[in-house]
Amino acid sequence: MEESQKDERDIEHFKGLYKKNAPSLILFACRFLDRTAAEDVVHDVFLKIWKKRAFLYFGDGIITYLYNSVRHACLDYLKHLDIKESVEELITVQLKIEELSYNDNWIKLYSEDERLTLIYNEIEKLPQKCREIFIMSYIEEKKASEIASLLNISRRTVEAQLYKGLRIIRDALLLSVVLLFG
Repeated sequence: MEESQKDERDIEHFKGLYKKNAPSLILFACRFLDRTAAEDVVHDVFLKIWKKRAFLYFGDGIITYLYNSVRHACLDYLKHLDIKESVEELITVQLKIEELSYNDNWIKLYSEDERLTLIYNEIEKLPQKCREIFIMSYIEEKKASEIASLLNISRRTVEAQLYKGLRIIRDALLLSVVLLFG
């Protein structure tokens, strides 16, 4: 058989496989992901299958292979999202704490231990709800959405309380330096 005829048959076989199975695979992926992500995952799975020409080797088992591949791809996608979100939150926390500790030259007058002691003392002085949210975020490293869920408040309220706490602590630290050297 000529190579071009074989390639054309492979393409037609693959197109048929895609048209027949993609809609149900997308619905299956929607159990794990939103519609757009589910479509992307299914398309990626089909791309990998095309590149490997796996559809040529599995015969009747291709359907099982497709569903397993989509399920694994969905789980990988979710794991990547979770890791990405965790890294973003960690970086945000670190930047905010560094902003408290190192942004201004005056705070460098204190040693690392003194800075942390000052910060923790000021955290204890925060209003009760603000302190609770601040500790959950910065000490317990909970995400804003998780805090909102636990406290039955909006994520926006959590963010506002964190901003308020940072502002109060920063102002108090500045005042401590002014009193120390004033």
